[in-house]
Amino acid sequence: MLRLGGRMMEIIDKGSHALVTEYSVGDVIRMDNSVCVIVKTPDDTYLKAYLNDGSATGGYGSLKNLYYETHVSGERKVKAAVVIEGEAK
Repeated sequence: MLRLGGRMMEIIDKGSHALVTEYSVGDVIRMDNSVCVIVKTPDDTYLKAYLNDGSATGGYGSLKNLYYETHVSGERKVKAAVVIEGEAK
């Protein structure tokens, strides 16, 4: 489980997920010791937002460019679920 502010994200990784061959918005990617999500920004660029430390890599005009410039061998898509704790106010 990763803590994101006051929320938790559960990463379901059974080690059998396929290697990444392209990115789609919303993909959760695990590589070595980090996890990122592929996002589209309000100014129509794409980046990898790292859930471990809040950093980001990218700013490319297409998902294809993001993949070719930032892909790391061994990346795997994993399933993730956000768990919001506490009562709504």
